[in-house]
Amino acid sequence: KNQRSYCTMKSSMRNNTLFTALCSVLLSKSNAFLVQKQSAVHVARGQSFTTTSNSILSSAAANDIDVSRADKEAKFLLPNQSNLVQDASVPFATTLATRGVARVDNGLTPTTAYKLQQFIDETLESSLEEVNSFKIPRAFRFANVLEKGNRWDMLLPFDDNPDEESSSSSSSIMIEAMNELLGENGKIAPILEELLGKDAILYELACMISDPGSNRQEIHPDLVFEPNEIPLIACFVSLQDIDSTMGPTVFIPDTISEDHHRRINNKDLAYQMLQNIPSSISTLGTGDCSLYNPMMLHAGGGNESNRRRRLFYFTFMSAGVKDPSNDFNPGSINPILKQRNLSLEEVQGSLKAHCQVV
Repeated sequence: KNQRSYCTMKSSMRNNTLFTALCSVLLSKSNAFLVQKQSAVHVARGQSFTTTSNSILSSAAANDIDVSRADKEAKFLLPNQSNLVQDASVPFATTLATRGVARVDNGLTPTTAYKLQQFIDETLESSLEEVNSFKIPRAFRFANVLEKGNRWDMLLPFDDNPDEESSSSSSSIMIEAMNELLGENGKIAPILEELLGKDAILYELACMISDPGSNRQEIHPDLVFEPNEIPLIACFVSLQDIDSTMGPTVFIPDTISEDHHRRINNKDLAYQMLQNIPSSISTLGTGDCSLYNPMMLHAGGGNESNRRRRLFYFTFMSAGVKDPSNDFNPGSINPILKQRNLSLEEVQGSLKAHCQVV
């Protein structure tokens, strides 16, 4: 705002040196603020980050009256875009480690996915009521997400621990779903174990919900680039069929590099890159999964259909890396659940114990 005022008022008072000096001070303070804000190493899911104040200013210029930057990016990507498909000829862990994303079909049975879908819808309704009536702080129900209109990043309970203050009992459905994915016969657990180890920490547990009318996000990574490591792995699980009109996640494989991150933070370089790079849209079937490294470039699409899109997801963090969360963004996980610092092995043990009781 200070910059816009400076430009407007300067044109009418060009000869006022005192005013010019004063505005220069304001401008320098504004730029100092912008530089200070970029120092965080982790950003909210879907929230863009930048490396210099000039990048922030050029990013703002990318949004004109008629077409948003996100829509421009989608147009550039379209000619080289295809559906994300499962490649069973290569181990999933290998694909994920080398390309940044892998699809795994039938992670959940359709029956379990449908029951979890119902639980998600009921929990969203009760969570919104609790937050809007100030019964529960928003941080215990929702995380930060870019393009909040008709879109929620809703935190979920893991088990029946009463300290997590769940808006509704997780009962058997959360346990049932996670056991299908991470239990003894689950398809996802072996991938996480190979890449992160059984001591990997549960970092996020939530559901991304996009209702009709939600806007597409700008292309972004969730983490800044760090060489020679896989710090986290996220697993999205579709709770319904997702077609191209429902805003499927757009993944850009092979973009876990310092150069790709540098380019996406410069409008001109980003547009040039996106016109010449292959991308994949995650048009998943019910119960199908997409696993990705959060350093990879990606974005949620806009929901142009008349149907709700629900992506149940969890993220595990390598025990050997520094926790990238901060006060501004602690990750999409219930704060009490985060304090439990559960390892993958402990999660699996809890699932096994609950299933034996049932």
